[in-house]
Amino acid sequence: MGSKTLFLGARGENKKLFNKLSKIVFNSAIDSRIQYNKSEPSIFENDYFESDNYKKSKGLIIENTKSICNYIKESTQFSSLKYQAHMLDDPLITGYIGTIAGLYYNSNNCTPQASCKSSFIEYAFSNDLCRMVGFDTNKTPDYYNSSKTITLIEKSKKELETVYPFAHSTSGGSISNIEACWSGYWVKFIPVAIKNALLNEDDLNDSKQLKITFPDGKTIKPLIECSNWELSNLNGDLSVKLPYQISLECNLPIENVFEIIKNYHPSSLGAYQFFSKNDIKQPIFLIPSSSHYCFKKAVSLIGFGSDSFKSLFIESNGRMNINDLKRYIKHSIENQIPIINVVSILGTTQEYAVDNLDEIVSIRNQVRRDFNFNFDIHVDAAFGGYSLSCIRDNYQLENPLDNQSLFPNNFKILSNESNDCETFDPELIISSYVKKQLNACKYADTITLDGHKSGYLPFSNSTICFRNSKYKDILTFSRVYVAGGNKNIPNCGVFGIEGSRPGHSSVAGYLTNSIIRPSKTGYGKLLKRCILNAKLFYISLLIKFDGNNNIKVVTIGNNPPNDVLNYLKSEIIDSETGKIKPLNQIASNKTLLQTLSNYGPDLNGVCFGFNFVSPSTGELNNDYQKYVELNKIIIDRFDYVNGPSTDLVIGHTFLNDSYGDEFISNFLFSNELKLNIPRYNKISIPLLRSSTMSPFMGETSEGSYIDTMLNILLKEITKIINSKKIHFENKIVI
Repeated sequence: MGSKTLFLGARGENKKLFNKLSKIVFNSAIDSRIQYNKSEPSIFENDYFESDNYKKSKGLIIENTKSICNYIKESTQFSSLKYQAHMLDDPLITGYIGTIAGLYYNSNNCTPQASCKSSFIEYAFSNDLCRMVGFDTNKTPDYYNSSKTITLIEKSKKELETVYPFAHSTSGGSISNIEACWSGYWVKFIPVAIKNALLNEDDLNDSKQLKITFPDGKTIKPLIECSNWELSNLNGDLSVKLPYQISLECNLPIENVFEIIKNYHPSSLGAYQFFSKNDIKQPIFLIPSSSHYCFKKAVSLIGFGSDSFKSLFIESNGRMNINDLKRYIKHSIENQIPIINVVSILGTTQEYAVDNLDEIVSIRNQVRRDFNFNFDIHVDAAFGGYSLSCIRDNYQLENPLDNQSLFPNNFKILSNESNDCETFDPELIISSYVKKQLNACKYADTITLDGHKSGYLPFSNSTICFRNSKYKDILTFSRVYVAGGNKNIPNCGVFGIEGSRPGHSSVAGYLTNSIIRPSKTGYGKLLKRCILNAKLFYISLLIKFDGNNNIKVVTIGNNPPNDVLNYLKSEIIDSETGKIKPLNQIASNKTLLQTLSNYGPDLNGVCFGFNFVSPSTGELNNDYQKYVELNKIIIDRFDYVNGPSTDLVIGHTFLNDSYGDEFISNFLFSNELKLNIPRYNKISIPLLRSSTMSPFMGETSEGSYIDTMLNILLKEITKIINSKKIHFENKIVI
């Protein structure tokens, strides 16, 4: 599979394939209607399409369609190489076509009754992503195999014995992240609710001597003798299987057990009444300051308020400050404050950084062992989640349960292209640090993946994955119509925040995964290029704007020492032309790729700014206010502009004191900014942010587009400094 075949192209160069596929899905949809409805009477009279009424209506529809098309023509073209701002790009052709194919059926994945085919597709697509994450799907039961039946007791026994993942689609990463916080909260306090139920409900008498094992793996104690603090710190895997154990011991259907438990659970009592009655302090969430704003919404929406959102400081490279995390955990243990979630970000929206997930997992293992203390781990991989494909070997796509032969040979899809850009191992360009974090994802309890970001799918396409499928059970508020008439149809719809959800988003993702696998030989081919191009842009900024042209780049990332930078320059930049060497040549040098992997951003984006050198003194500007003034003008110059006249669009951000004094001090010190510095609680550092989403920006017909970007930046920043808009002593001459 040639990777470029998947794209329509910035000028629609691949339109013949797109048109052919569009006709295929349209004709298929019409044929389906004819076959399904052939015995029904038509709503149209025989001569309707010749009537004046039809012709006038048709004319209006055509006219207004042209008008709206002409209006939106001035939209930003995210397929353009000029666009280097937010985390979106031209969707894959398969994403477009899958969306269109699904739209014709207008299915609603809220219930299998309204989505009998797209529900099967969502289930298979979601499982496929769970495998990309590294969750173990081998123990997934075959409840939904229509040739088998299973009793409720048999199901409870099976659930008690196994841990397997579950996932479902959402409209976006915000919903997925909110759902992760919500599920972590409700799961954490299942044991406390069970204790109260055992003490008060005669139907549960046979489980009153139920014993539990503490997180240290050694302490065993009857549940009703445990303190609420102890019960608030059980492992999540134990918490969610306790209802099934009670179901078996008391010979009750699992649905009845949950009905009883919920009478004593926050889902019924509400936060205030539950925590007051059980003498539990208000829980907290530990979330990096670099997180998306949806997490503050999440904590507020589930009833805690912003006081429960504890913002963790950030290190100079944009990653979570682990020492700050340890400080909060120590304080929580000493003061018996429950921690519901620690959130780790796999690709921050400002710095493109990857948090230290492996250390978070290690810390959790330690506090479980030493203090019988526990918290859930959620990974916000909305941006960086599909980078997991870069470390995954290929595997067979799961077929829909009602059609096991739909894509029988998917695993054998191989590329016959031989150029080095296609064939180099994606792991070569990923740092050893990031690989550790990717491999640690399988230990998270929940993870968010946005297909409409690095999955190159149309909006809206996100997935929330649970390592343990039983996390979803406490979330259910089912109604008769959403249960499904056929119990063997998988239902992903009743467990999430959203009700109605479009089936076409799953069709788009599933069709795409059938062609480009979430593995090294599929998505890995695209994302390795993006990461490589981001690192090349980062290093090129350091080379181009080293102060010799009186402009000095400011970066958030891992800068190489001078000797390594000189080596990278010799291998990346053509000494005769001053341009970046052909990407195929760079990709053929494994030593270069491995060296490059350890510097620059963690993923495919660059966070940077600019300072100036005085031509008269040769000294770098040390006035913070002048730095701010310059970068605000640069931000305005490269901000979004209507129409095709735009030459380059770059995003921006402002970093503030929520990142911590250490981050701000390091930034100011490393960039020699000493004068006119405001109080830290008033500081707002302007920076540009460029999401490197186009896989082929380094392989255009005219060479690397990075050279074009660098030249535009040099020309325009020099113009800004020399203009009367801002006073920077003497003019700079290029």
